Amino acid sequence: MRKNYPVYDVETKLRPDQYLISKTDKKGRITYANPAFIEISGYTREELIGQPHNLIRHPDMPPEAFQDLWDTLHARKPWLGLVKNRRKDGGYYWVLANAAPIYEDGEVTGYASVRIKPTEDQVAAAQEFYEQINAGQARGYTVKAGQRVRTGWRRIVDLLALPFSNTLRAGMLRMATLTTATIAAASWFALTGGMPDAYRWWALGGIAAATIAGLAYGWVIAQRVVKPLEGAARIARQIAAGNLLIDIDADQRGEVGNLYFYLDMMRKSLLGIATDVHNGAYATANTAQVLETSNTNLSARTEDQAASLQETAASMEQLTVTVKQNADNANLASQLADASMQTAQRGGAVVHDVVATMHGIHESSRKIGDIVSLIEEIAFQTNILALNAAVESARAGEAGKGFAVVAGEVRSLAQKSSTAAKEIKDLINVSVDRMAIGSEQAARAGKTMEEIVESVRKVTDIMAEISTASAEQSSGLDQINQAIAQMDSVTHQNAALVQDLGHTVRALGDEAENLRLSIDVLNTGRNRFAHASAEAATDMALPAPKARTGLAAGGRVRLIAAEREVMSV
Repeated sequence: MRKNYPVYDVETKLRPDQYLISKTDKKGRITYANPAFIEISGYTREELIGQPHNLIRHPDMPPEAFQDLWDTLHARKPWLGLVKNRRKDGGYYWVLANAAPIYEDGEVTGYASVRIKPTEDQVAAAQEFYEQINAGQARGYTVKAGQRVRTGWRRIVDLLALPFSNTLRAGMLRMATLTTATIAAASWFALTGGMPDAYRWWALGGIAAATIAGLAYGWVIAQRVVKPLEGAARIARQIAAGNLLIDIDADQRGEVGNLYFYLDMMRKSLLGIATDVHNGAYATANTAQVLETSNTNLSARTEDQAASLQETAASMEQLTVTVKQNADNANLASQLADASMQTAQRGGAVVHDVVATMHGIHESSRKIGDIVSLIEEIAFQTNILALNAAVESARAGEAGKGFAVVAGEVRSLAQKSSTAAKEIKDLINVSVDRMAIGSEQAARAGKTMEEIVESVRKVTDIMAEISTASAEQSSGLDQINQAIAQMDSVTHQNAALVQDLGHTVRALGDEAENLRLSIDVLNTGRNRFAHASAEAATDMALPAPKARTGLAAGGRVRLIAAEREVMSV
């Protein structure tokens, strides 16, 4: 037998409202597990589906109990008993399990088990009995259909005490026996009361026939009552196991016919409800899937938008810094342009002074030229006078020789003065020409300086406008940055809301899936092959049941008949 380890002495108790339901195929592989079963076992649905059911078997459970389970199920009978199962984490939990075959078209297609919370007394009794079986001390007792029953001569005593048990069959047997005993007593009284011998044997034969007829009639009545009730119990067990496709013979008559009729009505009503819930669960699951897909796309787009906003915010921040730098540079350039304009204005004033000075020099040079011309004219007159003096001295002869010498010297000085005056005049003319050129260049420079001053003034005005525009751009960019920051905050809030919506949609999908899984326990014909792929995915079968071994010693598990009837249904 499979041993699952490790195990820990940590118990998980079922709640009274928890009902653990599972289904297996004929080889014992799990095909269905409801959410409560999944929760208590500690496994996920994926870890359970397709696995052998002994995955949750606890080592404390005796092999004889599971041998009895499979023997009972293979005999197409229900099994009711206490079971200690192992959780995935090594802990354990006790259940009162009712297992039964599932029929489709009269054939067994699998097995279903419904488990509820047992009482403390039931757990204590079962634990004691199972420990005795494992220790080989359960002499005189064994497990039969999940119940603790006696063996050997104790079994004979139980069979003899069967008519006194609290069952319908035993009650009808007691009634038939009592009726027969009453007839026998009355007949004996009649026979001993003086009936003639000729009629006594006829009376004895009649009494015997009446007794046999009474017993036969009682047996027939018992069969007609008990058999339909057993059939109704079998139908109820199938419905409890979720098989809503079971065939119900509604041709019965009388009270039994009414019972079968209303069982069939209940089955059809449950079938309709289960089909509607099944369709609704699938529709809800599909809607949740569509919502989740749309929400995923919305989340992706929101994240892309948030990333784009962050990139835009970073770019805008860089642009804001650049614009502020441009504004600062424009302001500085405006200041430099103002300084340049002032410098150009001062330079223009200096050039204007230079032009005025050049004009003054030109005027002075002209006057010097006039003076030089006067000197040249004086030299010319002096030279003429010297020539006249030389002529007169020649006329005077010896008396005029001294005067002739003086006249020669004067003429020589006049010639030198004339030559020097000519040279000065030439230099003055050259200077005047140069002065004129310089004056013209100074005038052009002054005009250029005026143009430069005007250009610098225009540049200053433009730089002032650029500085103002840059300041306005900087202010506008600050507002844009604030708007982008607000949009980024809203986008993050939207992303958080989208994430919350995603969690809600996933929770809705999970709830719809859990609802679908819960309703899948009801075989409506649409979901009979819901786990066919899981069944075909693995060929892991439960080990073949071993031959039943003898049981020894005492101990007992007391499961009252009423509880068994409830679990069977």
